[in-house]
Amino acid sequence: MSRFAPLNVAARLRAAAMAASLSLPIVAAYPVMAQDAPAPAAPAAPAAGANQPAADPLQTAVEDFWHFGKVARYDVAAAKAQDIIANGNDPVKVLEAFEKVAADRGDNLDDWLIRFQNAPELKDVAGQITKIVNEGRYTRRADPAYIQKNIARLANGDRPYRLAMIQLKESGELAVPPLVQAVLDPNHPELHGPARRAIVDLGRYALNPLVALTESNVPDQVDLAIGLLSDLGYDSAAPYLQRLAEQAPSEQLKQNASAAVQKLGATGKAGDQFYELAEKEYYGKSSIVSDNRYPQANVWNFVKDKGIERTPVPPQIFDDIMSMRSSEYALNLGSEKDALSLWLDANYKREADLPQGATDPTRASGQPNANYYGVTAGTQFLNTALARALNDKNSAVALAIVKSLGEIVGDSNFKSGGNALIDAMSYGDRRVRFEAAFTLAEALPQQPFAGQEQVVPLLAEAIAQTGQPSVLVVMPTQDAVNAITEPLKGQGYITAGATTAAAALSSAAAVPAIDVVIISEDLSPVEIETLLGLINQSPKLRASGKLFIVKSPASPWEARKATDPTISTTTTSDPNALKSAITSARDASGALPLDQALATEYATRAGNLIKKLAISRGQVLDLTPARSTLLGSLEDTRPDIVKLAGEGLALMNNADAQKGLLIKATTDATADDIKVSLFKSLATSAKFFGNKLDNNQVEALDTAVTNATNADVKSAAADARGALNLPSDIARKLILDQAKH
Repeated sequence: MSRFAPLNVAARLRAAAMAASLSLPIVAAYPVMAQDAPAPAAPAAPAAGANQPAADPLQTAVEDFWHFGKVARYDVAAAKAQDIIANGNDPVKVLEAFEKVAADRGDNLDDWLIRFQNAPELKDVAGQITKIVNEGRYTRRADPAYIQKNIARLANGDRPYRLAMIQLKESGELAVPPLVQAVLDPNHPELHGPARRAIVDLGRYALNPLVALTESNVPDQVDLAIGLLSDLGYDSAAPYLQRLAEQAPSEQLKQNASAAVQKLGATGKAGDQFYELAEKEYYGKSSIVSDNRYPQANVWNFVKDKGIERTPVPPQIFDDIMSMRSSEYALNLGSEKDALSLWLDANYKREADLPQGATDPTRASGQPNANYYGVTAGTQFLNTALARALNDKNSAVALAIVKSLGEIVGDSNFKSGGNALIDAMSYGDRRVRFEAAFTLAEALPQQPFAGQEQVVPLLAEAIAQTGQPSVLVVMPTQDAVNAITEPLKGQGYITAGATTAAAALSSAAAVPAIDVVIISEDLSPVEIETLLGLINQSPKLRASGKLFIVKSPASPWEARKATDPTISTTTTSDPNALKSAITSARDASGALPLDQALATEYATRAGNLIKKLAISRGQVLDLTPARSTLLGSLEDTRPDIVKLAGEGLALMNNADAQKGLLIKATTDATADDIKVSLFKSLATSAKFFGNKLDNNQVEALDTAVTNATNADVKSAAADARGALNLPSDIARKLILDQAKH
């Protein structure tokens, strides 16, 4: 008999009975989620005649779509596809219809669906059908009856086993609990071996639920988990086995677990092994993985007296959750490694990786956020966690940790746990740099420390932020630079330009920030490499996107961008067309966004911190580097920033500060409310440092006192003059003039 012959009737009946009798009393453990529940079967079509049933309309439509698609009658195929889509068919039924059609013709279902999508006339409808087919797979894979049916086929010979495994592999980790039950079910000894073999054949998709099974309170389940994890051979199971070798309730289980650990080649205590596993999971390098064929990942846990249960989570946070869990095991088992800092990192990363609008069902309602645990742990562990985030260049995690440090750092503890907070001021992302500088400034450090010279310049850089997109253009000639920078200015960009690497760095220093560096491929290779080196050394430029204007897709920079996410390419130098390329380059760099509202928030915080530093006593930070930026900010278009800059200048013992305040306050175009604020700041400066104005400047002030038309401006100017303690000539004149009326 051919090995492909169908099962005989007895075998079919035996398989059906077995599927019906299998149950999950021990590992009942995976609840079918509401969204996974199979849709009810469609009612049977009425018979077309006494002896001939009517054709299934869905099956007919699928067969027609398949046929006409393969013979390139795309118009007819598209119409049939619309019938399939529009009739609201059960996705599982659609999947089964397509599987039948593909099998009858010896075609690969997925290959042909991809081919159909490549035909322009079928692209949209074939994509929709593929989505329905995948939805059918996702629904069917979790159907307990479907899984049990395939488990029952495992004991019927080699070919039924292989066919059943095709379906069980589609179910993946969801098949593990009922397979475990089948191995342990005394009513079906014929399934013990095949079901055990099937779990091993599932490969690493079986790891996720099996490691959770090691925590079972049923010895037979634990022993089975030990054997299966040993046979699977993945090193990520070693910590779970080592924990059993140390803590299992019986000597036999300890011996079995110890033998499995040796087979995997693992060494060390369970706590330290869990720390190492947590690190692998943090970086997505563990063999315990989520099933990326499906839209949700599953986190498995053992619930006493119930079994292993799964919690679906967004796949983006699966590794973070697993890293947190392994870190918790490491902490509980007394690991000598810093599992607490790693747990903090993973928790911050979980929040950063969670897609917008999604939730993490593994967290209890009302459970505190990552910041709560971070500030509770203190600066020592947060500094260590920050060091990891900086080293990983994970800007989102680094920013969150620095913000937490900002809530608890003071002069006595800002270096506890290391210098990561200081290192953050040199980090490529400006938001991280700013927050680090804000935190250190807020601490009002009383003793000198390495890196203190970076704090005030960063405050100055922050106060200059506008949130406008900004570019640095580096071209072989000045004409080429101007051809790009001038039109971009008209489109709202802040621009700087240069023709050499050295000049580029100087030009960048003159603007508040650089989002993207636009580089011509026509520059010499040496000049380009020099420029890239300078960019990498500059905290201000390091995280900027680098957009190369290339001549063709054959450019070497096309290959270079594959290994450097901060590099993008474009073949156009047209400023209008460059706008989208600049946006894409900025996004590709991974820099955290800084819009106008956030820029103003940073500028305001920086200005207030400069004021706080200026009036504090004993702090070691020199405010001199901020003076020129504050003077420049007097020309800012945002009134509140101008006023804040003036208040900061008022606290600096410098003649240029007083002069700048007076010039802006006596400029006709300056709004009256800003004039009032600046005159008051001039008065404050005079109270602290006396008169630093020359005679011409005093005359300008006297003119404002005498001739200002706005009463509030006139009064504020008079306050400034009085605080400067100038000769009384103007006061005598004013008194005598009023006496004449």
